[in-house]
Amino acid sequence: MQLKIYQEDAIDDLLTKSKRLLGYSGSKKLVFKSSTGSGKTIMMAEFLKQLVDDREVKQSLGFIWTAPRQLHIQSREKLEIYFETSRALKCSYFEDLDDRKISENEILFFNWESINKADNIYIRDNEQDFNLSKVLERTKEDGREIILIIDEAHHHATSEISQGLIQMIGPKLTIEVTATPATITDEDEKVFVQLEDVKKEGMIKKAVILNDEFESFIRQGKIQTQKLSGGSEELVIDAAMKKRQELVKEFQKEGVNVNPLILIQLPDRKTSLEDRIRERVEGILKNKYRISTEKGNNKLAIWLSGEHINKENVEKQDSEVEVLVFKEAIAQGWDCPRASILLLQREWNSENYVFNIQTLGRIMRMPEQKHYDNFPALNVGYVY
Repeated sequence: MQLKIYQEDAIDDLLTKSKRLLGYSGSKKLVFKSSTGSGKTIMMAEFLKQLVDDREVKQSLGFIWTAPRQLHIQSREKLEIYFETSRALKCSYFEDLDDRKISENEILFFNWESINKADNIYIRDNEQDFNLSKVLERTKEDGREIILIIDEAHHHATSEISQGLIQMIGPKLTIEVTATPATITDEDEKVFVQLEDVKKEGMIKKAVILNDEFESFIRQGKIQTQKLSGGSEELVIDAAMKKRQELVKEFQKEGVNVNPLILIQLPDRKTSLEDRIRERVEGILKNKYRISTEKGNNKLAIWLSGEHINKENVEKQDSEVEVLVFKEAIAQGWDCPRASILLLQREWNSENYVFNIQTLGRIMRMPEQKHYDNFPALNVGYVY
């Protein structure tokens, strides 16, 4: 793939600073910040390829790539495709390791929570002597240095348990990758991609419009929209559906086969009220807009804990799914560039700032990684 200018610049910066840190004694940390939709995984893949190909790097290197939830699977799939031709690095899960150690230029992928549990198979001793500490021991006995990559680092890298695990891994270099770094960090180096550069090259939308065509104001630090905040679920859904139809027509005029997606974020379940909100939302979609999960319709997708309906191909640009209902599942790492509208059924506040920013990132990607000069409405995201 053709890298963007800001991506090439970031890769050069990562390479220069990582090589310098690898030359020092002790364990070092680099923070890599780049916005959602900027191509962090691709930048990291090309950086790793250049690092292992660099003749100035004398150390034998092995890599560990961790991510929350199931994002490590998505990352491994992307990197495997990226390295398919060059074979610069080998992508492995725990069970794929040869000789129960990380080989040179091999990346071990695993889910961070899976080793955050003391009784997990990757941590506890076993008869086969096949756990993480033994794998690391064998790897280091081969004279190999470990580079630890913590994807979505804001999610878990700063916790006390995580810090203990990082010490146990003992990496020569830790690279924390995130769109929203921790406020207080102790990094030795940092590489920041500027948001304006990402927008300039058409990778993400130019802006987000809140409650389009409704008058909004701020009261006690919270954004208020008089008509919407006092209205029903139906009023908000009507506004979002109207906007979706406008975007459908704009894509058609542009000659692009993209079916814009509405994301509806439900509140966490605390009482039966949250269940009733979901029932009302699904009822309005079905009865007023003929959008449901029913066979033969399939225009509604559900992605909740333990409940996955019609979500298999929802990321495809021309998917028939028009609305996706979720709570938290897609807030991190989910890549669906046709998502254009975010409809909130839960309160956003400063306490959940990082989570909110990550969620907002789901509607920031551009479907074709470019802006549309003739149809500016397609270049922004919409929140109701």
